[in-house]
Amino acid sequence: ATEPRKILVFGWGLAAKEALQELSAYSGCEASAKFAAAVCCISHVSQASDCDLREVCKTLGFQCVLMDSNTEILKKAQSFVPDLIVSVSYRKKIPASVLNVAAERINFHPSLLPKHRGCWSGFWCLFDGDAETGVTCHHMVEEFDAGLLLHQERIAVDTSDTSYSVYRKLLPVTATCARHIFSLYFGPGLPEGSEQTGEASYHYRQLPFDGLIQPEWSEKQVDRFIRAMCFPPFDGAAVLVGGKRVLVDSVEAWRDATSRVAAPDGALP
Repeated sequence: ATEPRKILVFGWGLAAKEALQELSAYSGCEASAKFAAAVCCISHVSQASDCDLREVCKTLGFQCVLMDSNTEILKKAQSFVPDLIVSVSYRKKIPASVLNVAAERINFHPSLLPKHRGCWSGFWCLFDGDAETGVTCHHMVEEFDAGLLLHQERIAVDTSDTSYSVYRKLLPVTATCARHIFSLYFGPGLPEGSEQTGEASYHYRQLPFDGLIQPEWSEKQVDRFIRAMCFPPFDGAAVLVGGKRVLVDSVEAWRDATSRVAAPDGALP
């Protein structure tokens, strides 16, 4: 029998769950011996509130370990000897020493690369007024979200979308993208990929504009920012009124809050 291919998944949260579920088609009794996969998942000690990958992996019959130390992660990767490393919503940079353990490394990113590399891609696609977003799979290199493109799945962005709704919409899109990529990997093989072309942007893991609506923005920008900041249970957009942060969930609420600034004693004009 052919040795199963070893897949090491670095992931976190519901997007990683989608990819792991797609991988399960190639493991266990369901999979043909030719395309069998042995899967190990490495995730963070702090799990997402809505998804514990230990439970997901237990259900799928995969190994799962939680660790944050790069030394431990490298030891685990070296002992597992993966053929393929897959990254899905993993929340820190995977060192080159770990990536180099596998012959092939791929990442699933929730934007249409090269736009919105890095963090907060859901926020920025809304705040920038993008007409569409999606999920990109690319070969991994040490630089964040660079590397040759393998596949992109696209969806339209609605004018009523929030960061949370975009996040939820992209979960099944991640699954579709992963299904396509794994069918290539376990079939004819992954292609070389194509260069990332078009306008590139990169965002750091920090609260955009400190979560505050800027006084010079147009109403359209305020509306985009309010929707982009909407991701319960976290605080949404705020405006400074008399030196205090006031949360606002609509343009109307923002108008109401800012109209008090010009009125004496905070009374309505």
